[in-house]
Amino acid sequence: MAVEWLRVMEVLFRDDICAHRDAMEFLQEIARNAWVEYDYSRRLEESLDVLKTEMQELSNRQTDIILELNAAEVVHGKKPKAEVNLWLENVEKITSAVTKTKEVYGEIGRDFSFPRVTLGKRVVKKIEEAVKLKEKGRFLEGLFADLLPESESMPTTKLVGRTTAERNLEQIWESLMDQEVRIIGVYGMGGVGKTTIMTHIFNKIQSSRIFGLAIWATVSNDFNIERLQNGIAREIGLDISYEDDEMRRSRKLFEALKRREKFVVILDDMWKSFPLEKVGIPEGNAYKIVLTTRSKNVCRGMKCQKKFEVEVLSREEAWELFKERLGADVVLSPEVKQIAKLVTEECGGLPLGIITVASAMREKDDVREWRNALEELKCSTMEIEGMDDQVFPILKFSYDRLKSERIQSCFLYCALYPEDYAFGDEELVKYWIAEGLIDNMGDWEKEQDKGHTILNGLTDVCMLVRKFDHSIVMHDLIRDLAIGITRKRPLFVVKAGMGIRGSIGVEEFTEEVEKISLMRNQIEMLSGEPNCPKLSTLLLRDNPLSGNISHEFFNRMNSLRVLHLSKAGIEYLPESVSNLENLCMLLLNRCERLREVPSLAKLKRLRFLNLLGTGIKEVPDGMECLVNLKEFQVSFAEGSTNRINVVGCNSLVLPDSIIKLNMGRCELSSLHCVSRMQHLHSCNIWGCSMKWLLAIGDNSTIIPSLPCIQYLNLMDLPNLRGLCEGVLMPGSFTCLRNLFVSSCKVLENVMSLELFQNLQCLDYINIEKCSEMEEVIKGGEEGDNNNNNNTIILLPNLRELRLRNLGKLKSFCKRVIICSLTQIYITGCLRLKKIPLSFGNSTLFVRGRIEGSKEWWDSLEWDDPNSKTLLLPLFHEEDEGRGMKRKAEQVEDIASTSQHQ
Repeated sequence: MAVEWLRVMEVLFRDDICAHRDAMEFLQEIARNAWVEYDYSRRLEESLDVLKTEMQELSNRQTDIILELNAAEVVHGKKPKAEVNLWLENVEKITSAVTKTKEVYGEIGRDFSFPRVTLGKRVVKKIEEAVKLKEKGRFLEGLFADLLPESESMPTTKLVGRTTAERNLEQIWESLMDQEVRIIGVYGMGGVGKTTIMTHIFNKIQSSRIFGLAIWATVSNDFNIERLQNGIAREIGLDISYEDDEMRRSRKLFEALKRREKFVVILDDMWKSFPLEKVGIPEGNAYKIVLTTRSKNVCRGMKCQKKFEVEVLSREEAWELFKERLGADVVLSPEVKQIAKLVTEECGGLPLGIITVASAMREKDDVREWRNALEELKCSTMEIEGMDDQVFPILKFSYDRLKSERIQSCFLYCALYPEDYAFGDEELVKYWIAEGLIDNMGDWEKEQDKGHTILNGLTDVCMLVRKFDHSIVMHDLIRDLAIGITRKRPLFVVKAGMGIRGSIGVEEFTEEVEKISLMRNQIEMLSGEPNCPKLSTLLLRDNPLSGNISHEFFNRMNSLRVLHLSKAGIEYLPESVSNLENLCMLLLNRCERLREVPSLAKLKRLRFLNLLGTGIKEVPDGMECLVNLKEFQVSFAEGSTNRINVVGCNSLVLPDSIIKLNMGRCELSSLHCVSRMQHLHSCNIWGCSMKWLLAIGDNSTIIPSLPCIQYLNLMDLPNLRGLCEGVLMPGSFTCLRNLFVSSCKVLENVMSLELFQNLQCLDYINIEKCSEMEEVIKGGEEGDNNNNNNTIILLPNLRELRLRNLGKLKSFCKRVIICSLTQIYITGCLRLKKIPLSFGNSTLFVRGRIEGSKEWWDSLEWDDPNSKTLLLPLFHEEDEGRGMKRKAEQVEDIASTSQHQ
């Protein structure tokens, strides 16, 4: 600065007018720069507040993405895109830098100084980085790599009828290879095997690699353009669900598909024609379209250049299929065999009918049963409008053969969902339990077992289909059968996904109706006071309901057991809900505008309560009265900086009966009530402010804490110091199988050695992104009188260990752990000194990856040298590993520089 002022003074003493003008401009520039620097200092606190808000929103987005990634990896084996991993790394990097920035701020004063100016500039820069990261974190084209990679096939059953089916397949394939043919139609009656043939075509496309991409989209009877566009977009890793304009979605999809050189789109189960350009599918002979439909007219409407009818099976093919489904080892007596052939002929060559009837007659060897079955098939009729007289009596025969009315009711319940809807088996069993279709046995696990037994029975007889991802679907013909039955008795009203707009007529809410499904519509409001004394299930999910629901709407629904309102636009829940004393399931998840939930004190039968992603600010009154509650889930809406107001360990009172607890973004000091939960099986806590999961005082009970907990997930808990403040009673956590701890910034260790060595059921450990953690298991040092003198910990069930991005970790455990690991992953743990694992004389094949520098690997200490030999093939010295070390050193250098400015 002194040199600059000398230059100014020198110029001022010159006589040249221009020089004076230059000097004045130079002074003005200096003044402007000085003001800018002063402003950085003056507004530092304001900038820090802005940075705090931006980082909180960024952290919320990070948490949501990690939860989605973890769930998709465990359930579906999906992998994130490289850009998603890079984004998560950048979020970690900026989070670390902001933490250091806050530390520097604590060391400087409030008076103007150059350190304040420097810090002010850095804060503004970090705000800009956080805003950019938030925008990049939208991932408009999805989080995951292509759901159907070019080499991946679809699961399918083998072709039924060698002559008929293989001829159809060969003809369709020849048309695909014909450069002059763009659109191919495959038609035939329902259940004849069109979809099965096309899954084989799809797999052949994948394996041949003639086309760059094959896309499968199920259209269904309740077709709409938006859902079809979203389905195709997901297949190519494009997210257009946020677009509310059909033309913009079409344009984005068109551009994404056009970048592909060649592709095939298979549109399964079309019921009506529509313009392909309206969806966003480009024209050109390099782009092939194959559609399946029950109607030849649809093929004409879509201008198919080739049309193929899938015919029913020949008599010989039908008999071969029937015998196969009865069982390859089944030997029929001559008399039964003769009747069985006649039964097969009654199925009319329809594969779906043959499969269901054969499944119903499996293990039947009494000739009288076979004669009765034949008579029923001959005489059976179903007078249901719009249904095929030949097909449905065959399917009704299989329905009638279900073992009990209760199992039939479980089957019919599945018809409440839209066509081709895939639901999880756990979800379905919960609905059955809430509906009372499974007896209350007083034991949650037994009820679950009963539900899954019924579900397996329905899949065994082909009334439900289990897909490769373990989800459950109904064949559309089977669903039509169920809807046909429920149009009479029991009476269901099923208008799921029918495009209903505005309000719904009160004529649907009759005195006799037992179940109503209006999910996936555009219903804006529900008014009046319908009289529905028998109504037990009401599904309203995925409706705007921006006009809300009248307060008296539920007054005369005293039998209601299931109320599903997720993703509705309601701002409040009607007061009349408070009086639904038979309600067992209340689902309000992702009702982001919801602010008020009335008292739940009277809902003593409630078993499932989901408040995830709502806008409520405090848990509803009367929670302590829900003595039968098994599953409770709560969090604030995504993207909000507010949190549910639950302050102090005694202000959240929950019943002891809970089996599953999910809680996110809540202000809590601890979950004191959790220590009393003797039945809690699964606990997921994320984004909360608690210091301890459990805070056990001197006057606590003498019973063990969480003796039945199996799954514990603790994530993004910035203040967490440990699992427990206080001494746990013996028997605590002894059933724990799965432990996941992530992004707990101040956590220095996970648990004590005393607790760890008693976790004999432990199967999976994943500890990651805990920047202050120096040891996972605390204690065990030589001479430590507070610890067991045993030098060995035996964990016979431990199968998987993951330690990732733990920059300060020096020790996992100071005792030797004897286990039978089959997977181990250690990355970003460059200060770890010892891997205390012993596999004994085991010859296990261990998978995984251990990353780091060669120097780090060579310096590791081993209690069992055989372990080093076994794990050596998993060690990778890569640029990535060395890069992490350089990053850690750079962060330390930056922090050091900041503290000296």
